[in-house]
Amino acid sequence: MAFETITLMVAGVPLPFTDCTLTAGAEQAVRSGSFEVAWTGPGLPCREDTPCVVLISDDVWLTGYVRDVNWEHDRASRRYSVSVVSRTVDATETSIDHPTGSATDVDLKTIAKTFDTAGVGVEVVLATAKKAVHQILPGETLFQTLEREARAHGALIYDTPKGKLKIIDKPEGRHKGALRLGVNIVRASGTLSGQFNYDKVKVRGQSSFGTRGGALRPEAEAKGTADRKRTLIIYHEGEATSERVKKRAGWEAKRAAGKGKTARFTVPGCRDEEGKIYAPNHLIPVQDDWGGLRQDMIIAALTIRQDEDSGTTTELTVKDPRALGGENPRGESAEGWAAPGATPPTFRED
Repeated sequence: MAFETITLMVAGVPLPFTDCTLTAGAEQAVRSGSFEVAWTGPGLPCREDTPCVVLISDDVWLTGYVRDVNWEHDRASRRYSVSVVSRTVDATETSIDHPTGSATDVDLKTIAKTFDTAGVGVEVVLATAKKAVHQILPGETLFQTLEREARAHGALIYDTPKGKLKIIDKPEGRHKGALRLGVNIVRASGTLSGQFNYDKVKVRGQSSFGTRGGALRPEAEAKGTADRKRTLIIYHEGEATSERVKKRAGWEAKRAAGKGKTARFTVPGCRDEEGKIYAPNHLIPVQDDWGGLRQDMIIAALTIRQDEDSGTTTELTVKDPRALGGENPRGESAEGWAAPGATPPTFRED
C-alpha cells in the first residue's frame, strides 16, 4: 500500500486530517481539495478564506485559500470537513476592475497582464499575434476574457501548484514509466462515445476590418471522425482572421473527438517512476490490451485520494494527446481511440 505524506497548512499551521481528496485538470482553472479534519479543540478548526498550502511530502501541490468549513455534531460526537481552492479562484469568480475595459495593440501575454487586476498571475507559454483592440465585457472575469482568446489559439487554461493560471497550446511534459495492465493498474474503465463525432467542423465569424468576403464571411473547415453527415458549426467570438478560424476549427475537431473517448486508471501512489507527482497535460504511455490501448495518452484530469484503509491512490483520466493539442501518438490502440489526424483545416472566403 502506497502512502504519501500529505500536509494541509492553514495560516502556516498544519491541520490534522483522516482522509483527503485532491483534484486538478488540464481544462480546469481551479484545483481543489477536501479534507476530513481531525479536530478536538474548541470551536472551529479554521475559518473561510484563510490562506493555505497543500504539500505532498516536500512538493507544493496547491496554493490558495480555505473555501468551506463544514461541521456537524450530535450529543456524543462531532465532525469537521474543510475544502480548499487554488488562488486562481479569484480569476474565475471576480470581475475585472479596469478603468477603461480596453487595450490596444496587444498579444495574449499583454492581455493577461493588463486585465489581471486581482493580481492572480498568468503564465503564457505561447506566442500570439497582436490584435488591434481587446475589449472586455462588463462584469467579465479574467478567466472569461482569457478563455475567449485561448479558444481562438487552440490553447488550454489551467492552474499551477503556486496558484497562477497557465495558458499553453501543447503538452507540458512527459511522465516517466507507463500505466501497465498487471503491473501498476489497480482499476480501469473507459468510454468510447459517438456523441461528439462529427464529419466536419466549421468555424464562422466576422472581422471588424475590411469589406471583402474574407472579412465579412470568413469560414474554416476541419475534418472530423464521423463516417456519416454530422456537421458542427461554431461561431468564432472576436476577430475572425484566416489564421484564427483555421486554428480554431482544427482545435475544435480534435477536442470534439477526444471528448467522447476517455479512459480512467487508478494507480497506487501519486508519482511516476522518476518520483514526479502526476500532473495534468502530461503525456504517459498506456499499455492495457483489455481496454484496447497501447499508445501515449495525455492526462486530462486527476484525483488523488488518501485514507487509512487504502493509503494513497490516484485516478488518472486520460485522452488521445491530439484531443488537448498534442501530436499523433502513433501507437497500436484499437481504432476507436483515434482523434482526427493532421489534415490541415481549409479556409473559404466568399
